[in-house]
Amino acid sequence: MTRDFRVYNRLLYLLKEMNEPFSSLRPEDNFIGFDMVFTDMDLKGSNVYKTDGSNEFRLKQLVRSRNSRKIVVGIDPGPTPGIATLADNVVIDRRSIYDVREIRDYVSRVSRECRYSSFLIKVGNGDRGYRNQIIRSLNDFRLQIVDERGSSRTIKRGEDSGSAINIALSNDIL
Repeated sequence: MTRDFRVYNRLLYLLKEMNEPFSSLRPEDNFIGFDMVFTDMDLKGSNVYKTDGSNEFRLKQLVRSRNSRKIVVGIDPGPTPGIATLADNVVIDRRSIYDVREIRDYVSRVSRECRYSSFLIKVGNGDRGYRNQIIRSLNDFRLQIVDERGSSRTIKRGEDSGSAINIALSNDIL
């Protein structure tokens, strides 16, 4: 429920990208029966979340895992790193990043936009050169290197974000 078309458009894109069902409401509509209402207006209600639509990761966290406390970013190192963000083991985002230097921007955005009591980055131990470059760029974050053997066993070639999910879920710390 928004007054600003730009906010509506951002929310529409985000919910469609997540393949989440939604309803568009007008300001005069009753919103009491909805689980969540995203709006740019000053409305009262326990199901109302005010946003300008630009805090992508917080919105994803709210939709997928509303009350999560632990955020884990899994990274599958390589020339095209896979990256996945989990909120209490629920995937809220997954993608491939085509430039290793953009990983820091991604992680910084996630850490800034999500709410959590624990934030951790898990990097797979494969591809030593890219792994070390990623670790150096994220040295001010809490990091763990995990054994990524088997992380891509059931993943199609080029689906590095799937491997990143397995890395984020891994407890095989090196």
